[in-house]
Amino acid sequence: MLQKGTKLVITLACLSLAYYALAEVYRVVDENGTVQYTDNPPAGDPTVESVDLPTINTQPGLQTGKTVKKQEAKEEHAGYQSINISAPAQGTTIPPGQESIPVQVSLTPQLKDGDAIQLMFNGQPYVPASSSTSYNISSLIRGEHKIQAQIIDSEGNVIARSGITTVYVKRHSIKHNSN
Repeated sequence: MLQKGTKLVITLACLSLAYYALAEVYRVVDENGTVQYTDNPPAGDPTVESVDLPTINTQPGLQTGKTVKKQEAKEEHAGYQSINISAPAQGTTIPPGQESIPVQVSLTPQLKDGDAIQLMFNGQPYVPASSSTSYNISSLIRGEHKIQAQIIDSEGNVIARSGITTVYVKRHSIKHNSN
């Protein structure tokens, strides 16, 4: 067992070694004009220059929410790895004259028995939940609209959600009528 004094000497020696690890960096140009960087320059070389390095850019760690273990995540989403609105694409503009938006939902794995897909349009259910992955949204008014799909289990609980897809519907207006 080491005595207190010995522990102190070893600790100070380790700290002093760490200090030398933060040593300066030097730029050296050899006789062929090749530039090298080193922390141990050749003694007496007239081409040695000390290099001032900028401070290291650091960021604080991100605060994360509750960590969900893989098993918990599987149970929470009933085994669905992904659910997406594959059509229309994010940011799609629906031109004047197009009366409906075809919506395609893709999910992995396929829908399980007892589960259903609920299509949401502007935050409200658009049609009753079903096993269909294809929908057609009609009676569109101009403006921005949000589409999302949810998977609902047999008890009516939402067990997975897609991201929100935003589409823009353009319609002629009397104010800006070109005819």
